[in-house]
Order: sequence, then C-alpha cells, then structure tokens
Amino acid sequence: MHVSWQGQAAEVRELGSGPAVVLLHGYPLDGAMWSGVARALSARFRVLKPDLPGHGENPAEAPASLEGHADFVEAILAELPPPVGVVGFSMGGYVALALMKRRPEKVRALALVDTRAGADDEADRAKRDEAVATVNSVGVGPIAQAMLPKLLSPEGLKRADLMERVSRIMQRQKPETVAADLCAMRDRPDATPLLASIAIPTLAVVGELDALTPLAESEAIAAAVPGARIVTIPGAGHLSPMERPRAVAAALAEFFGPALSG
Repeated sequence: MHVSWQGQAAEVRELGSGPAVVLLHGYPLDGAMWSGVARALSARFRVLKPDLPGHGENPAEAPASLEGHADFVEAILAELPPPVGVVGFSMGGYVALALMKRRPEKVRALALVDTRAGADDEADRAKRDEAVATVNSVGVGPIAQAMLPKLLSPEGLKRADLMERVSRIMQRQKPETVAADLCAMRDRPDATPLLASIAIPTLAVVGELDALTPLAESEAIAAAVPGARIVTIPGAGHLSPMERPRAVAAALAEFFGPALSG
C-alpha cells in the first residue's frame, strides 16, 4: 500500500487477505519487528506492518510527538475498508492510544502489547533526556547496546540469531529518529483517563518476563478498559512479538477473529 503523508510517499508492507490488522512497532525499531507475527496472521487477515515516519524505509521526518505518528496511522486507516484492528507494541501502544483519543471510530478492535497507559515520571523523563544527549553526541550504537538486554528474556539473550536480528533493526534507525522518539515518549500525556472510555474489544498482551512494562501495567489496562482481557506470553521478555511470534500471533488471531467478524 502507498500512503501519502506530509508530502512524502511511504510504502506500507502488507500480506494476506481478509479484515485488516495494522501492526505498530516500538522504539527504537521498525515494522520488521513484526515479521514473524505478520506471517502467521496473514493466513486469516490482511496484515499491514508500517514503518512509522523516520523509521526503517519511511522517508518522512520522525515527528517529536505521538500525535504526529497518530496522524500517519490515520492516513493508513483512511485507505482501508472497515473493520480494522490496530495492534500497538510498546511505543506503538502509545501511538494507538493517541489514535483512540482522537479517532476512536476508525478502529473496530484494539490490542496493546507490552505497553503502558501512564506517562513518564520525573526519573523516566530524566533518563530520556540523557539518552537524547547520548544519541546526539555518539549515535545510535550505545542506545542499541543498552536496550538489547532490556528487550529480551534471559533465554532470549542466549539466542544469537534473535540478538542479531534485534540489534540490526535498532542499529539501522537514524539518530535523529531515535532522538525524536525519545522526546515523543518523554512528553506523552497520561492516557490512563482514556481507558474507561474505550468502547471496542480490547486485548492486553504481555511477556511473562517483561522488565520494561511489567505484567502489572497490562493488568491495569485490562482492568480499566470495559470488557478487556489479558494474555500473558510464557517465557517472553518485553519484545514478545520477536521472541515468541507464534504465541503472540495465536493470541491476536483468537482475539481479532470474532472482534473483526460481521
């Protein structure tokens, strides 16, 4: 699919057919993080895995706000026939919640994967500022090295192939994109008050060993969104869609099957 946004043409990778499911990646990654999940889901759904602006092969400049990314996702949804499901992983979950605040009618069902609704506290914002200073001075390499052990479970860190794939995706992001992501996450509003107003089927998915957005964060989302439920991915860390793609895809397929039917 071709999408035009802010005067730039972006190619959105897609596969499969059926109801559309849009997969939003996290930081500091791009749409390739969803490859295993997308292949599994494509047996039943039209799966789209965009690179958000500035990431991967998307030539547009990365916005320094989640709302800017939500604009881009809205442009994708405008090209899709309903019903549409949206999945947001980590920062992609923040983008999905920003989209729900402004265009809830565009989404039939929502899955929030290894993410949280709350804003950064003062300590977290200070860490974002330190990371911005690092990437601006020495590039993406140190950020990627520091992130890798936080993204995977202890078992995942023993898998050389997985480590190499994750590192490769992070290392290819532009420094200005990583800095913009950090600012967008630092300045995001608290989405917790929004949760009670979400009136569509909602699923929280979380890696059992997620150290960045632990189980309690997803439990809070599931408790606050009316009718929401939660699925835990055994043995997975934060980056559950890459560490356990089949399990994540199975949870999403079971959820979106009935949620997007009819």
